[in-house]
Amino acid sequence: MAASFKMPADRRRGYSSVLLGILLFSAFPIAARADACRVPPPISTIDPPGFYDDPGGYSEAIKPLHAFIERVNKAADGGDKACLVELLDTWARANALMAPIKGYQGYYERSWAGTDFALALLRFFPQSRKDAPAVPPSISKWLIDMAVSTRDAEAINRLHNNLVYWAGLDLAATGTLTKRSDLIDAGVARAREGIKDIQPNGTLEREMKRGDRALHYHNFALIPLVFTAELAQARGVDLYSENKGALPRLVNLVIDAVIDQNSFSAYTPTPQRLFPWTFAGDLAWMEPYQARFHDPRLAALIALRRPFINPRLGGNVTAAWSRYPTMEHQ
Repeated sequence: MAASFKMPADRRRGYSSVLLGILLFSAFPIAARADACRVPPPISTIDPPGFYDDPGGYSEAIKPLHAFIERVNKAADGGDKACLVELLDTWARANALMAPIKGYQGYYERSWAGTDFALALLRFFPQSRKDAPAVPPSISKWLIDMAVSTRDAEAINRLHNNLVYWAGLDLAATGTLTKRSDLIDAGVARAREGIKDIQPNGTLEREMKRGDRALHYHNFALIPLVFTAELAQARGVDLYSENKGALPRLVNLVIDAVIDQNSFSAYTPTPQRLFPWTFAGDLAWMEPYQARFHDPRLAALIALRRPFINPRLGGNVTAAWSRYPTMEHQ
């Protein structure tokens, strides 16, 4: 019989410590993912005070939704389809955000959230491909209900400004994801309302009324118009050419202002104030626009700011939209 080997006690202790370390280290990614994908409790109502009416109250009330959106977008940016679906499916089954809204800000927030969720999902369910997997029915129904409530929200429709265009992007993105042509058509109609409002000099008549925030809102309005135009292209609708190339006129106005903010003084003598995100994440429209048109002015502007992260557009816009055709590289 062969002699049995007995490891010395000091070596056994060292070996056990190393083995324990290996086991703990190998378990860490699993634990980290489980923590990252922990689903926050669904919120039934989204009804914060107005962004400008009560900034402090708004900031506090919106924290739970913004935290969930951040988690959704992190899952999308990390390529974790299972986590993304788990997050949205849990909230969908609880019919989150769909309780009646008493104020007005909640309608905007629900529209932006629906837009973000649909665009995040389109990174994994690209409906331009015939073999695209089906979106889970619970999520599809929830996003459709959210989009329909946005479509019918008088609190938005009566404004005829950038919030209508954002509602249009919610409809177009959700309609594209769920193959609802009626929602896409409704979204395109709202984008056309904005394109029709673009003047020969590139300004938006309604956004010029914003005073010292006019430049910010020209850029903010441009975001949903460009992204809706991109979604419309898949249906053979060229929104870029409508109203005598109005959308590129607005693009040129904003590009000039990014290069030299003083250029906007040609349209208003009022000094302009920007938010920290105006010429950062809110320039995310540059990715799909540059992918399509290859504007030489945009290369340097984009390079300085990449990646474009936007919580209304599914997270990392650079990762999702910087190559063309859009949203087909996942």
